[in-house]
Amino acid sequence: MHLVLRASRSPSAHARFHGDRSEFLLPSVRGGLSPYLIAVAISCISHTATHAGLYHRPVADEILQPVPHWSQFFDTVIPKLRSFAPPDPLSGLPPSPSRQQALQKVASFAQRPEHTLDADDFVDWSGWLIRLLTLENRPTLEEARRVLERGRVRFSRDYRLAAHLATVYQLSGEYDRALAFAQETLDLAPPEIRHWERYHLRLILQRRTQDLERRTGKLSKDEAVLDDLFDYRWWEQALPDKFATWTSVPSPAQPPSDTGAVIQQLLIWFPFDGQLWWLLGEYLASTGQWQYAVAAFQSASDLRLSGKMFRQRRATILEQAQRARQETPTPALPEVPFLDANDETPPVTLWSRFDWPAWTLLLVGSMLLLGLASWQIWIWTRRLLRHFRPG
Repeated sequence: MHLVLRASRSPSAHARFHGDRSEFLLPSVRGGLSPYLIAVAISCISHTATHAGLYHRPVADEILQPVPHWSQFFDTVIPKLRSFAPPDPLSGLPPSPSRQQALQKVASFAQRPEHTLDADDFVDWSGWLIRLLTLENRPTLEEARRVLERGRVRFSRDYRLAAHLATVYQLSGEYDRALAFAQETLDLAPPEIRHWERYHLRLILQRRTQDLERRTGKLSKDEAVLDDLFDYRWWEQALPDKFATWTSVPSPAQPPSDTGAVIQQLLIWFPFDGQLWWLLGEYLASTGQWQYAVAAFQSASDLRLSGKMFRQRRATILEQAQRARQETPTPALPEVPFLDANDETPPVTLWSRFDWPAWTLLLVGSMLLLGLASWQIWIWTRRLLRHFRPG
């Protein structure tokens, strides 16, 4: 279900989480996501499902946990995870190094005798299959499910395999089975993991409810909604008039303290989930980090998130970000030192800049050059005298 490093899920890791307020826009947001990449993601998941969150080990130095700075998250973490997806055929680019390494590892697992594989191998195998989205132009969900079922025969108590099965059934739109495996994961997982498993369970519940409302006509198929994962809908609060106060004075509309870390981890698991990008944009706007909020909303838009509410909120956030940028004073430039015309400091002479070793080396070198020049002049003089001497 999730891509969590067990050694890093300590409360102290999230106590250090804070926002980086430097201005930054995600490169993929500025240029737009590849239409082919979006089509692949949409073909592999339903409208309300999320891209798989995984427990696999890093294959190409990707970061699988929240990072302390939003610039690193937007600039390094997400582009690396998205690079596992297949490249756009129209671009003519080869698969990324991350995808190539994952493909090689998946092929090596398929060639090994099954009795030689341990639980970690089944977790990695199924996790990388889901992360790759497609294999030989076909979705990888069914193959991942078969791998997981074989692994569960031997390692039935491994919570990671149950978590991956919950993810596969979630992506297939079978939410009841996904919830059953998510609950089993919660029962089997160690205590430090359960906190994060609960958020994935809530996410499945939210997406199941949204799917039911769409099928019964209570919710339009084109209308995206925000996932209520924190029992507090801070985005429904009125936006304040003075945006600068958000960065210094706590506001009643601010979300819980661990919201940023939770959403960041969810997006590390689900980097192509437009609804989570929208939720991240609302969180960043509520904390006054406008440049990142704009980037998050743009990423949601690139992933073809639609609906009247989303469009209205995006327009509002863009307007607020522009106003906040205009109200932010330009930082003062540091003073540049200059030479005073009345400065009476005497200039430093050239010969005073050399010490005695340098003068010794310079003198010896000059004498050698003078000797070589004298010797060459003497040779030329002899040749001239020999040339003009009478026969």
